[in-house]
Amino acid sequence: MKFSEHLAAITGTAIVTAIVTIQPQSVLALTGVEVNNIAREVTVLIRVAEGQGHGSGAIIAKEGNTYYVLTANHVVGGQNKYHIVTADKQVHELDYSQVKRLPGIDLAVVSFTSDKNYQVAKLANTSTVQQGQSVFVSGWPAPSQSINEITRQFTGGVLSSVLETPRQDGYALVYDSVTRRGMSGGPVFDSDGRIIGVHGLGDAETRARVQQSVSSDTPGIEAVADLIKSGLNLGIPINTFLQSASSQGLFLSWQVENSPPQQLIVNYTPPAQPDQRDRLNIEDVFQRSLERGVERGIERGIDRILPF
Repeated sequence: MKFSEHLAAITGTAIVTAIVTIQPQSVLALTGVEVNNIAREVTVLIRVAEGQGHGSGAIIAKEGNTYYVLTANHVVGGQNKYHIVTADKQVHELDYSQVKRLPGIDLAVVSFTSDKNYQVAKLANTSTVQQGQSVFVSGWPAPSQSINEITRQFTGGVLSSVLETPRQDGYALVYDSVTRRGMSGGPVFDSDGRIIGVHGLGDAETRARVQQSVSSDTPGIEAVADLIKSGLNLGIPINTFLQSASSQGLFLSWQVENSPPQQLIVNYTPPAQPDQRDRLNIEDVFQRSLERGVERGIERGIDRILPF
């Protein structure tokens, strides 16, 4: 990961920086299916090497054969070994020594190396977002009581508000897209398929409101209240990321568009059956990765032994 003294600046609604590429507005508006196709390619799963926990992220930049992924800081909060699973279900080791945590906000940039060509997401200046516009969240939720497989979810919703005063951890975008555990760190898209935020927080009912419905002396009432979601979720705006990254001298060639989405409202109806590209047998994927690693190790050993 490279660092530089070049700083980005937010000037009005335009983002001006020597390290950001401003892309022209697309000619045609996208359908919900087309936004999902973009989301599928750039959304990754981030998994703890030892254990069952995982989160999500999005590829936002590439330098040589190194890819950079934006995620929530709490997804990679422990000093553990992590792996990144890309859209082609390939496993890549996350370089933990190069994790860049952005101070004061729940964001981190992580990296992996690959000779393969992966799609890089475009970002959108969140100064242009509007209340009521369509938003989409992409991520890899963990299995639940009713859903016992890992399938990437792409859920549509509406941006209900932008907090005038963001939370201390940076969350400010409020939307009603359905999310589940494991989708933290996943990208929030606008209707042009550009990332406007990073998902990572589900709003919960207040303890006082839950206590109005049940006896206040019910055991565990406070813990129960924290688990009851209100239906709203929160994300950290991309502009918050850009400002923090520039203040830390983070130098990457991400692509940012300053134009508003061509269509504020875009409908999306999920298919009757999940796309096979969105299904993930996590244990099988990691077993195949382990076998390939062993094979490569054997090949390298043979190369050292053979005289030709």
